[in-house]
Amino acid sequence: MKVKNRCIYTGVIMSELKLRDYKDLPSFAYAGFFIRLVAFAIDMLVVYGLKRIIISFVNPNIELAFNLQVEVLVYWIITLAYFTLTTYFNKGQTLGKMITNIRVVSIDESDLDFLQIVSRETFGRYVQNKFMFLYLIVGFAPMKQSLMDILSDTVVVRESVNSYLLDQKNISDKNLEIVTN
Repeated sequence: MKVKNRCIYTGVIMSELKLRDYKDLPSFAYAGFFIRLVAFAIDMLVVYGLKRIIISFVNPNIELAFNLQVEVLVYWIITLAYFTLTTYFNKGQTLGKMITNIRVVSIDESDLDFLQIVSRETFGRYVQNKFMFLYLIVGFAPMKQSLMDILSDTVVVRESVNSYLLDQKNISDKNLEIVTN
């Protein structure tokens, strides 16, 4: 395990482990295409259910400007809000990711920030849902990243691997503190 970017500040060594240093992780460490597809299908069932509930209160055939129907607008608002907010408030997991035991993490192992999640889930989800073939990138990318993962510096890992990396970081941090004392 490598420790990168050591800097001494007021007598304490601060370490920063980067996920990029773990490119030698076995391929099962990253969430592949099919497990992500299952998580996405579960999430879309939730979105569809929420859309059906909301549409039951309004007339879905009302057309807004530019021939946009209310039902389509409600679908996109729910989809983008669901993925963005659940990923943010559940530390990288939607309901589908919780069930399939996978998580979105930042490549540099820092906490996911809101703008990173908005770019990944809102803009990336919109583009990839418009051009579904872009989801196939996951099958060929070295770290099993989708286009939105690549652009937002994130990766989807199995929960057990995320726990392992966090444990290793905590062990390394404790060892560095012992060395400095």
